[in-house]
Amino acid sequence: MIATAPGKVLLAGEYAVLHGHPAVVLAVDRRVVARIQEAQAVLSPFLQAVRDQVAWRFGDGSVEARAAARVVVDASSLERDGRKLGLGSSAAATVAAVAVAISKDSVETSPARRATQATIHAIAHAAHGAAQAPRGSRGSGADVAAATHGGVLLVARDPGAPDGAPLAVTQLPWLRDAQMVLVWTGRPADTPSLVAKVRAFQDGSPQRHAELIAEIGAQARALAAALFAGSDEAVITAISEGAGAIRSLGSASSAPLVPPSLTAISELARELGGAAKPTGAGGGDLIVAILPDPERAESFRGSVLARGLEVVPASVDPRGVELAPAVEKA
Repeated sequence: MIATAPGKVLLAGEYAVLHGHPAVVLAVDRRVVARIQEAQAVLSPFLQAVRDQVAWRFGDGSVEARAAARVVVDASSLERDGRKLGLGSSAAATVAAVAVAISKDSVETSPARRATQATIHAIAHAAHGAAQAPRGSRGSGADVAAATHGGVLLVARDPGAPDGAPLAVTQLPWLRDAQMVLVWTGRPADTPSLVAKVRAFQDGSPQRHAELIAEIGAQARALAAALFAGSDEAVITAISEGAGAIRSLGSASSAPLVPPSLTAISELARELGGAAKPTGAGGGDLIVAILPDPERAESFRGSVLARGLEVVPASVDPRGVELAPAVEKA
């Protein structure tokens, strides 16, 4: 068997989701592939965490634990020239690795698949967080949720869930006519340093931090409401206001959350009736733009390319993690 899992784009709720507010995240149709090789693999920190979590849940000598020690993952679809694009490659790799390790060489039927998906989410969430912890930037798990469930999700901590539980997910509809365009800033985001600066700001100015975080959370709720209502115009407004909210947090915390290229990209989008904002932790990686229709999205792409910037082709992937029979190469 192989397992595939999609990358993600965090549209709204960055930083706020760490404090109990919701976030909006979507899965993109660029997928990692995990498989089991014959010999034991050299495991990355994330795959080692998968092996440890699988062994803890199924037993150190279990079939699943032995499989987890032999997982290899191809995440090249979420990279460009060896550089991560900020599409959640580590989360997607973790989810796919868990799925293939516990698959027991069978494609699940629908009822069993739903149960297995919940198990995959729980194990991958714990493994991904454990691998992140030594770097001081343990995330919310929104990227793990997107890789597991696919589609467009409203994610938030369940107040009644125990500490360390995966985020609760609610599926959202996507845009009717408007189009998403992803622009690569040319530099990866240094997420640990950005998170550290925001945390330092929280320690020094807790009241102001809470106000700005609440504003980001409110924009995530506004985006979710706009998607539920099917209002592309309201989605564009929410994206624009979300950009303002993250800019305010960056200014107050002295963290470079807004990449320099955002100003020009936002102006191009605004001229065409759209809006743009940083994704995820900001500071680099990707900028997401929402344009009112396919024609203006194509015009926007042309303008971005003319400025020497890169467009990353991607669209929403409704599929989460999936198992499939491996195809032998001739």
